[in-house]
Amino acid sequence: MGADGYYEGMSTLDAFKLALSNDDDNSTTGGVSELYQGYSENILYGLPADVIKFVAYDNFTGGKGKKDISPIDGAVYGAAATAIAQLVTTPLDVLRNRIMAEVSKDDDEVSSSKDLSYFDRIVKIAKEEGIEELFAGSTPRVAKACLSGAIQFATYEETKQKMAQFFIKR
Repeated sequence: MGADGYYEGMSTLDAFKLALSNDDDNSTTGGVSELYQGYSENILYGLPADVIKFVAYDNFTGGKGKKDISPIDGAVYGAAATAIAQLVTTPLDVLRNRIMAEVSKDDDEVSSSKDLSYFDRIVKIAKEEGIEELFAGSTPRVAKACLSGAIQFATYEETKQKMAQFFIKR
């Protein structure tokens, strides 16, 4: 992570203790706040990704909580919906990762970047490094999304059917 005191191979528990021990009244970069670095960026990325995923899945399945979707169909539709969502939100993920990896030292480039809005940061990346940089890592993200979306939505459809059967029998 590049922060003072952290080293490669440090255990999660030791890193947690170190972050909490850095808490002092004059610091905005240590202590509990350090544990939540990037939290708002996770929300900025995660919310649109989930909205796109569920709207796409709903459209693929015919909407209105359709009840007769097989787990196999759920897997296919879920894989596609999740892949689309991950591809579309890749620029937000690139931005999220960069913000979370910023070192909180007196580096002029980091300081000037922190003053920019999220939109301005994305525009800056596109202008300075090219549009393709906003989609860096999209291939493995989409591949992972296909697998996780298939599992998520197949499980959802199977569970939905089993729960319906359970309550109908009662």
